[in-house]
Amino acid sequence: MSTHAAARRRDDGSARAAVAEHPFTDMAPAILTYGYRALSRAFDRYGTDAFAARLLGRPVVFLRGHQAARIFYDETRFERSGAVPAPIKRTLFGKGTVHGLDGPVHRHRKAMFNGLADHEAAVRVADLADAHWDAAARRWRREGKAVIFDEAVNVLGEAVCAWADLPAETDRAQRVADLATIVDGFGSAGPKHLQARFARGRATRWARGFIEGARDGRLQTTFGTPLATVANHRGLDGDLLDETTAADELINLLRPTVAVSWFVSFAALALYHHPEWRERVASGERGAERAFAHEVRRRFPFAPMLAARVKSDFGWRGHNFEKGRLVVLDIYATDHDGATWPRPERFDPERFLHREPGRYQLIPQGGGEPESGHRCPGEPFTMELLGRAARFLARLDYKVPPQDLRYSTASIPTRPRSGFVITEIAP
Repeated sequence: MSTHAAARRRDDGSARAAVAEHPFTDMAPAILTYGYRALSRAFDRYGTDAFAARLLGRPVVFLRGHQAARIFYDETRFERSGAVPAPIKRTLFGKGTVHGLDGPVHRHRKAMFNGLADHEAAVRVADLADAHWDAAARRWRREGKAVIFDEAVNVLGEAVCAWADLPAETDRAQRVADLATIVDGFGSAGPKHLQARFARGRATRWARGFIEGARDGRLQTTFGTPLATVANHRGLDGDLLDETTAADELINLLRPTVAVSWFVSFAALALYHHPEWRERVASGERGAERAFAHEVRRRFPFAPMLAARVKSDFGWRGHNFEKGRLVVLDIYATDHDGATWPRPERFDPERFLHREPGRYQLIPQGGGEPESGHRCPGEPFTMELLGRAARFLARLDYKVPPQDLRYSTASIPTRPRSGFVITEIAP
């Protein structure tokens, strides 16, 4: 345990009680410079798991750790409406979608997602992906080379579109690429973010065509499939979602699956650097595949942070959380908190070999309960797809040529710069 983690530890396992106040410090420059590690540096410097500062001039309370996550997901204390900056929200999620809703309206919309993205559906999508991985491997052997990140985008995109019951189209590969561009640029500034915004517009128009076709009968849909379910979903008021909102919700079923490609590229990197785990995953050792997937999600950067607003005044650890105050939970810092994860920078799937992490301990896709809260309902998809991709790669015979395998924690999201290139692929 680090000295900072030891200093924060109390005899009840909690962090230091007080929220450190730094009202004149704006964290925006640090986040732009250090990315994922910016808030971790501040938490360690201040010796606390909670501090008040500013973000682009706005007063914010920053939190990390599983106890802070438990508070953050208490819907009697926090709400999501208006918390995420509009450019990020509209680029990544769309307008009026489930991620920005609260209360009964959120639970009703979320039930649709939970009903679709269950374990059975995750297995179905993974089965489809397995077939695409096998076909890709045959092509790689002919071509002699593959970039794992690019291939993962294609494989997972094709699998999730087929699961969603979307008709095959000649431009599907381009639309899947748009979904990846949305993820790649939502957290950036300048041209990269503009590319993501344009990709979101194209994807919304594409999905809206399916929604309209399903509703007016031009497309034959099957009851219970994602396309039919989203197209026919009615809000608490009994009305169908407007076409654009329904289109964006359909994208919010597809996009997170394509985003698993970032984790797949890190899984390839971890297998390369830890060949002992390649052997264990390939052999089918009980629990190894799932433990490996958990540790990839914990160790490597993905979503950086989440935001919410204080719903009503309350006190916690000596600090008054005033109604309307913006609060940011640092996902990366929580998943790398030495008070919870000894030697957090070490890649060690043994952490999960004989236990599942708590709902507020490991939060790469949010914390709490997916049924009632804001935890990502697509987490079963991520675990199934990531575990199977790792097993596929572990059993594949290939060479890793010289390339740039570094990744920048200042870039959000990040991945190995080369995309992880393999050559000499053998049966």
